[in-house]
Amino acid sequence: MEQVRTILTVAGLLIIAVGLAWVAHGMGTIHLPASDFITKQSVWTTNGSLVAVFGLIVVLSSRRFLR
Repeated sequence: MEQVRTILTVAGLLIIAVGLAWVAHGMGTIHLPASDFITKQSVWTTNGSLVAVFGLIVVLSSRRFLR
């Protein structure tokens, strides 16, 4: 059970990282590559926020429910 908890925690942290990257792209903070289609698009800020919240839920639930 400990392995499942670790896998879900790592997956949740990766999901959070992707969500925060999308937020940064949507806000125009990151420009990689310079002609990226998601730069300064508010929809990607919203999508990234939702993905980051989902990742947080995965991390918290793996810590709480898999004891």
